[in-house]
Amino acid sequence: MKRFIFAAIFFLSAHFLKSQTTKNLPFQAGEKLDYVMAYGFFPGGTASLELEETTLNNKKVFHCKTVGKTVGLADKIFKVYDVYESYFDTETCLPVKAIRNVSEGATYKKYTEDFFDHEKLTVTNNLNEKKTIKKNTFDVISAFYYARCTVFEGLKEGNVIRIETFFQDKQWTLVVRFKGYETIKIPNFGKIECLKFKPIVETGTFEDEDALDIWISNDQNHIPVRIEMDFFVGSFRTDLVKYSGLKHSLNFK
Repeated sequence: MKRFIFAAIFFLSAHFLKSQTTKNLPFQAGEKLDYVMAYGFFPGGTASLELEETTLNNKKVFHCKTVGKTVGLADKIFKVYDVYESYFDTETCLPVKAIRNVSEGATYKKYTEDFFDHEKLTVTNNLNEKKTIKKNTFDVISAFYYARCTVFEGLKEGNVIRIETFFQDKQWTLVVRFKGYETIKIPNFGKIECLKFKPIVETGTFEDEDALDIWISNDQNHIPVRIEMDFFVGSFRTDLVKYSGLKHSLNFK
């Protein structure tokens, strides 16, 4: 479940994995997205994504840093401060380096650096542990930016989207279903037309759709504006609350 929540909040997947050069990027350096996570009326956490251009191994790359943390009562009950970073190619969005630096609860802490070799199809971490990956494998952050370049045009309701990712030291196929178009209202901004997605858990020959919904703006930006997870006692919602540096205007009405 944690994989779906994390991927949903920050990163969505690609529709057709063609390892092609992305064109007409819908994002730019300086873009920043901020979200608030709440359970009913009670705030539970915040999340942010910030994109910049930098140089890694004498090559120009995009660098995205994401931070997710608990606030208020949730922070006192179970403190979370997670930082994920991705350095990815400015043309293909394939990752070069990914960082996971997480602190959850009183005792769990984890820091890893993953280095991607897409010719040898390997990932080597900072402990010199090497694992084999499939062709066109993304970390979850670079997958999100690649998806924004190539995915969201011409979708039909019911389409299933798959992408190979490397997350938490494992190869993982992220699967989501396109549920159609829907106009929703975001507090402080107004109404916006969205693409609605739902992650799927694949178990053998069966597919189980999780109680998680994702709304992506149906415009040139293609950014997440809402995530919602249903529980038997209520729903957990993440909404966009602030944005800056977008390449295109958001189509709020």
